[in-house]
Amino acid sequence: MIDYTGLRALGRLIHRFEPQLAQGTLSVMAHDRREEVIKELLAGLSEASPDAKIAVENSSGEYASHLAVLNVGGNKYTFAKDFREVYISEINYYSCRITPDSYGILVYHHDYPGVVHDVSRILADHQINISKLNVSREQKGKNALLVSLTDEEITAETVKLIEQLPQVTKAISLR
Repeated sequence: MIDYTGLRALGRLIHRFEPQLAQGTLSVMAHDRREEVIKELLAGLSEASPDAKIAVENSSGEYASHLAVLNVGGNKYTFAKDFREVYISEINYYSCRITPDSYGILVYHHDYPGVVHDVSRILADHQINISKLNVSREQKGKNALLVSLTDEEITAETVKLIEQLPQVTKAISLR
């Protein structure tokens, strides 16, 4: 049975991506346990940003794995589930799999050969082990997102080093 309370942690995590979380729209796509999905996501969002005003809409469709979509600050976050857990499955149109309470980093960059090597090298130099890695892009040579989940927390120093890589526009630690 899936533990939907993980949505609360994912809701809190959105504040790392959207520090000025003021208002947004939560479109609920879940058919089963809809009220629990709403309750947990709104609780996490309000813990991170008590003044946020999130409008809740119900989707007209029924989806097997997608639970909800949060549109906030010009960005879109898709929450999903599988047989074992809940997770963020997309940021805008970039595929990812960010689970509750994950360590890791989001690296926004312009697509270039060697980005995986460059980021992995910095993480390895700091004794940080990668558990999952996903790279997604708009199209070749355009904007891209590298999501690296790790076994260890990523320090502010490590984030700064990654942000100094060529073509990196922003790096955000998950904790």
